[in-house]
Amino acid sequence: MLYPRRMLAALLRALRLDGAIAVRHLVLTVLAGSALTPRPLRFAVYRLAGLDVRTPNIFSGTRITGTDLHIGRGTFLNHDCYLDVARGRVDIGERCHLGPQVMILTATHDRDGAGGATSESRYLTTVVGDRVWLGARATLLPGVVVGDGCVVAAGAVVASDCAPGGVYGGVPARRLREVDDATSGHA
Repeated sequence: MLYPRRMLAALLRALRLDGAIAVRHLVLTVLAGSALTPRPLRFAVYRLAGLDVRTPNIFSGTRITGTDLHIGRGTFLNHDCYLDVARGRVDIGERCHLGPQVMILTATHDRDGAGGATSESRYLTTVVGDRVWLGARATLLPGVVVGDGCVVAAGAVVASDCAPGGVYGGVPARRLREVDDATSGHA
C-alpha cells in the first residue's frame, strides 16, 4: 500500500514542475517572445515576471526557461536566443551584443562510473561580462565565464572560461587573438 502512495506523490511533484514550466513558457516565450509583441511590452512582461532585465532591446523568438536571469543596461539580444535558466543562473553584463540564435546553457550532468551520464542534472551559473559580443549561433556551455570585452565568433562553442579582451572561435572555442580597438564594442 505504501508503494502507490509514493507513486502518487512522485506524480504530483512531476505535475507541479511541468505546470510551472508550462506557465513560464506561455508567459516568457509565447506571449513575451512573440514577433507581435512590441519590445517595450516584452520588457514590461519580463520585469513583471521577476526577471532582472535592464534593457528593452530583446528581439522576438528569445526563449527564457526560468527567472534567475540578469541582463545589464544597453545589452542587445537578437532574434531566437535561448537562455537556459530553468534552475541555473545566467548573468549578462552591460552593453553586450548577442547575435541571432545564441545559446547560453546552465544544465549539465556528471559522468557515471560506466562512462555515461548520470540522470541527475546539475545547474551552474553562466556569466557574460560587460561589452561582450557573441556571434550568431555561438553556444556557451554551463558554468563558463566570458570576460569583459571578449568577442566570440559565430558558431563557436565555449566550453571553458574566456579571459577578458580576447577574440575566441572554434569548436571548442580557443583564444585566437586580442580584441583591437577597431572591433571592440561593435556587433
